[in-house]
Amino acid sequence: MEQIQQAYLIFIGASFLMFLLPGGVKHALRPLYLVLPLLPLVAKDLAHLPDAIARFRAAYAARAWGALFAAGWPPELVGMVRLDRELRRACMAWLQRRPRPPAPAGRAFTYLEQGSYRTVCAILLISVLVELPLDAAIIPLLVRGEGERMAIHLLMLAGALSSLVYMLGDRWLVGDGRHVLTAQDLQLRIGARTRGTVPLDAIATCERLAEAHDAWLRRHGIERSRAVRASASPFDKPNAVLILKEGSRVRLHHLGVEREGLFCIFLYIDNPQDLVRALSVH
Repeated sequence: MEQIQQAYLIFIGASFLMFLLPGGVKHALRPLYLVLPLLPLVAKDLAHLPDAIARFRAAYAARAWGALFAAGWPPELVGMVRLDRELRRACMAWLQRRPRPPAPAGRAFTYLEQGSYRTVCAILLISVLVELPLDAAIIPLLVRGEGERMAIHLLMLAGALSSLVYMLGDRWLVGDGRHVLTAQDLQLRIGARTRGTVPLDAIATCERLAEAHDAWLRRHGIERSRAVRASASPFDKPNAVLILKEGSRVRLHHLGVEREGLFCIFLYIDNPQDLVRALSVH
């Protein structure tokens, strides 16, 4: 993170300095100025280099040749590819009316009844249905070439269909929208974005959250890399936090990436006080 912050500071400082330099000097330094926007990307790659080397060594030691190719890519990029694939498969399952996998037996804690997930899905559906006729009416007024208009129409149609595929696939995966507490663990599932099992003996405590999760992390001095925000939509602010025991081996799949070494998990639940009481009993 320090390399990325330094790269951003250099980029901002150099951009400000370019406005103060004389015209001749500015023209001479123009090739270097075009390279400056790449500094944050280079710094990000350098910051992830030790992790990439560790992934290469682990994949080579396990003779996992498929993982060897993906080890050099940023984990977030590989995770987005996995997420895309899973959502498309889920959309096909929705179209074929396949039954969802049965939920485990236990006490359910819902997150859709009072959340904004259904509202977000409705807004997305209306936006896509309104966008297509608007594009068909406005683009001919702005673009005169027939071939260019057709290409733009096809791109807009592909984007709208892709949005619908993601929404329908995610809706099929989310299902009834519930986490399940069993006698041994807490099973978290929010569609394709977050899933995993948290053993009860790995949970130190569960607390209500009355502030923004970023503020909670800053107040406790916890790095964001050691926390996961698990909510069905970005408008569902976390209202409970699971604090894990130090050294716990909890692993969560979040946005296609397996996360470990976690300190806490932020959750949005319809009735967070019920989860707090249930975990306090266990």
